[in-house]
Amino acid sequence: MGARQQLLLVWSVIGATVLTLSGCANAQQDVASHHFEVPKANLIAESDYPFFLPKSGDDGFIFILNPTAELRRQSSVLVQSRDKACARANGRGYVSQTICGSRDVEWRGQHWLKTGDDTFWTYSPSKSSGPAPFVSCFKMEVDGHSGLCYGTFAFGDLVLTISLNDDELPSLEGIYDRATKMLQSWEV
Repeated sequence: MGARQQLLLVWSVIGATVLTLSGCANAQQDVASHHFEVPKANLIAESDYPFFLPKSGDDGFIFILNPTAELRRQSSVLVQSRDKACARANGRGYVSQTICGSRDVEWRGQHWLKTGDDTFWTYSPSKSSGPAPFVSCFKMEVDGHSGLCYGTFAFGDLVLTISLNDDELPSLEGIYDRATKMLQSWEV
């Protein structure tokens, strides 16, 4: 092999390596005073956000807890500033009742009380100081879904809105713990 061919081979290998590594690179996300290097495999691009979620990187980002799982079994987590989420809630709604008060409502280790009907329902911790729903659900007409739910939880000065299937409620503590461990491992 001639010198020109060797040089082309070396540059081809370098180019392929750069392309491979850039596909696996992390994306920096800033929320409140936190800086995260989120693996692109876990990150949902802002261009793919539903219309009702924040678009500015400073307002939050969404990541997938289990990106290799079947699509209907994936859980997403919206990460936002707690101060901004509470300012938007402006004293109204369940977010104000659950994460914006002077004390966090204890939800770990509680039994969940279900209220609502078979189309829309909520779950509240059994020993909460009022009927503050932590998890809201709605019926899904798709095989494998008993209902699609989301819960909003405090994590220091951040808010995590976690999506899950209704049948995953007994695993919510583990899902929350996994989300917080991932965020801690990504913080720089």
